Amino acid sequence: MFCRLFEATGSPHYCWCTSYRVRNASELTGAEKKAFMQSSVESSVPIGVLACKGDEPVGWCSVAPRETYVRLERSRTMPRVTPAPTATWTILCFFVARPHRNQHVAPALLEGAVAYARRLGAEVVEGYPSDTSGVSSTHRGHSRMFRSAGFKLEDKRWFLRLRRNGAEA
Repeated sequence: MFCRLFEATGSPHYCWCTSYRVRNASELTGAEKKAFMQSSVESSVPIGVLACKGDEPVGWCSVAPRETYVRLERSRTMPRVTPAPTATWTILCFFVARPHRNQHVAPALLEGAVAYARRLGAEVVEGYPSDTSGVSSTHRGHSRMFRSAGFKLEDKRWFLRLRRNGAEA
């Protein structure tokens, strides 16, 4: 389903959500980016969550352990704030297929991303919405969405601290 969404007309097939996962992503072909993501899935590396309407994939949220985004290691705009070894997961991208926009898909993806991260042991989930992070990307989501989901703002980073019993801290 991931491939179906990314290969559809109007999808982010140019990046395959590899920009921060691979150091030289801009030098890879689309086929190489797709192969990298398929390999990650086959190796059980968390990459994100999909929103589906029936059997049709309609949206995507890139959420994964911060360490899997290798280009964040030295990021000045998105530096690591939560000290290691805290299990920090990062949300870097949302994509909703054009016919499904303005139907609350992105907030549902954010909710699903937090649940997924929690299920796999995250202690903190962080995000960098386009309107507050200073990062020039239109696919980061908006701070209103993060605020509505209970995230708190710290400098340019929005974060949600998770408790082990499933509640937010």
